[in-house]
Amino acid sequence: MTETISIPFPKELYDDLVRLSDGRIDPVWLAETQVLAWIERGLWVDDPAQVDDYIYEPFQERIYDLAEKYAPHSFEQWRKIGVEEVTRSRPLVWKYITIPAGSEVRMLYKGEQNYARVEDGAIVDKDGRFSPSEWASKIADGTSRNAWRDLSFKKPGNMHWEPATTLKKEFLAAVILKLESPES
Repeated sequence: MTETISIPFPKELYDDLVRLSDGRIDPVWLAETQVLAWIERGLWVDDPAQVDDYIYEPFQERIYDLAEKYAPHSFEQWRKIGVEEVTRSRPLVWKYITIPAGSEVRMLYKGEQNYARVEDGAIVDKDGRFSPSEWASKIADGTSRNAWRDLSFKKPGNMHWEPATTLKKEFLAAVILKLESPES
């Protein structure tokens, strides 16, 4: 069994997370996965001077130690790629999901398919780098869009497009399975 500690957490927030998710979200698990994602994002910073944008200063020199222990798969991928390739190979980390670099992105708007790629931790097209919501808004002529609903991704090596909502639902289903497993 993993040794644990208790940290102060607002009871009202804890209760609301459990209540509003009908008990499907465990705030402790959510906090842990967010910290692990924070560590993983720190690996993919291409310029060490930018690390503080992602990781608090005390960890700038030690993020790799944290990642080797707590994000071993990403750490191994990062080591194999090499420092020069990190920029192009950084995945898009979007709320609950991680989209690998090299994935294609598409959005249908006014009967026309629009395409971009995931590169350097962002959606990239001929006009620049965008977050998912920024790219969806750009495609829709500056109007507000729900990127979860509008975007689809085709990961490298896949033949099929996956709507962002499907990727989000798969993640949340995995969370529920983890919560329901007897090992939790």
